[in-house]
Amino acid sequence: MRFKKKLENYFNEVLRTKPEPHAVGLGFAVGTGISILPTPGINILLGFLILLIFKKLNKYTLFGSILFWNILTLSPIYYLSYKIGDFIFGKTNIVTYDITLLDHIYSFTRRFLVGDLILAVVISCLSYFLVKYVYMIILKNKEIL
Repeated sequence: MRFKKKLENYFNEVLRTKPEPHAVGLGFAVGTGISILPTPGINILLGFLILLIFKKLNKYTLFGSILFWNILTLSPIYYLSYKIGDFIFGKTNIVTYDITLLDHIYSFTRRFLVGDLILAVVISCLSYFLVKYVYMIILKNKEIL
């Protein structure tokens, strides 16, 4: 019961914080990183865990980015991830197992995960600056009005 109250107080505190451009951009970038990495089904749970650790992140942009990166937007990213991994590893020798299926799984997974990690870092960094910049423009326009 006590833990539930602490958790409720924590989320109420997060709701009261005023969003700063850095927190908004960082929230979107972290959500983007979580979504692009292959974490099917647990990305929302990871978002909650990260919010428990880092209170300054903007929760709306974090979960907004998780909603933005759905199967339609991630399909080309995953294809590009494999192509990047294929470019990096090239014609390397494939580790052979007695079961042919394991050979293919190993080769595909290695190439995909390396390419996906590279894309996740690059897209997360770019999204941080883009969202922060757009948010700062929105704040300036509100001050003028």
